[in-house]
Amino acid sequence: MNLWPVIAKELKQLVRDPRSLLMNVAMPLLVMLMFGAGYGGHESRAIPVAVANLDPEGRFSWELIDYIFQAPGIEPAYYVNSEEEAVELVKRGEAYGAIIIPEHFSDDIMAGKKVYVKVVVDAAAPFAPMLITQSVTTALYYLQVSIAEDQGTVTIEMVEETVYGPRITTMEGFLPVTMGLLLHLVPMTLISLSICREKERGTYEQLIMAPISRWDIIGGKLAAYTILSLINMLGTLAIAILAFDVRVRGPLVDLVLFSTLFLMCSLSMGMLVSVVSKNQLQALGTSIFLFIPSLLFSGIISPVEYISPLVRYSITYTMPMYYFLKGFRAIMLKGYTLPGVWMECLALGLMTIIYFSLAIVLLRMRLG
Repeated sequence: MNLWPVIAKELKQLVRDPRSLLMNVAMPLLVMLMFGAGYGGHESRAIPVAVANLDPEGRFSWELIDYIFQAPGIEPAYYVNSEEEAVELVKRGEAYGAIIIPEHFSDDIMAGKKVYVKVVVDAAAPFAPMLITQSVTTALYYLQVSIAEDQGTVTIEMVEETVYGPRITTMEGFLPVTMGLLLHLVPMTLISLSICREKERGTYEQLIMAPISRWDIIGGKLAAYTILSLINMLGTLAIAILAFDVRVRGPLVDLVLFSTLFLMCSLSMGMLVSVVSKNQLQALGTSIFLFIPSLLFSGIISPVEYISPLVRYSITYTMPMYYFLKGFRAIMLKGYTLPGVWMECLALGLMTIIYFSLAIVLLRMRLG
């Protein structure tokens, strides 16, 4: 049987290439450790909401609030005195939603009248609207059951509104994530293979012997992949807008410029990966490994408030994807302009400079 010699040969090759061995063996363990560090533990985590109790003297209003926040997932981060204040907190992004209990809420219940509770949500934030409305709906059910034991059946309904209405379609809600994947994983992976491909094809020596600077090598490759990725990005946006009737509430030019900045950041990161990798397999594995934290901790699969503070401050706030999703949603769904997302632009710009500079420095070391 000739199977064992092949197995032995492959294992020896893996051992001789420690980086590839690390990627194949350690990656699943590291991913699970990261996931556990980010979402594990017994402490409760919740997204912040604002509460405007306009019936502060009423018994049932506070009973309803107690029921709402017995449910996991949301917490009353702000108590305000008017509906306007609560909605403004949602517009500014400080709260994911606002719960407004109207005046005379308890008196109207006692009188047997039909009453309403208003919920205003930030529909631009994924997961949060459904979480808030489910919590309020459940709380209303328990309150009605409690009241029915004393005075009979009562009707309390929930009225849901959005601050960036009238509504956001499913396609519009998922487009920021889709664009993030297309502008981060794909360009970063493609450019990460560029220098490694030159080395494996034997053209790398010709490249470094040519009368061009190290900056020209990095900058030229970055510019070429930027042009290619820009064409893909514009085509993707055009399909979304023209074929699927996606609305861009902010200036389209600002959205394109912001996406371009993120694209250059992704390409600079991929260029750095290409410089430090010995072969295409290492570059591909490293690119995928660097993308995993973005998938887990940037707000794609859950609100960032669900992530442990340690991981949030050490990983989430250092990832380009986190700032892209915030800025893209703000421009596309909330109608912001570039000055309105200047913090996200600054973060992406600084990371682009850092990755680009490191790529040049490390390439110079290898050429020297």
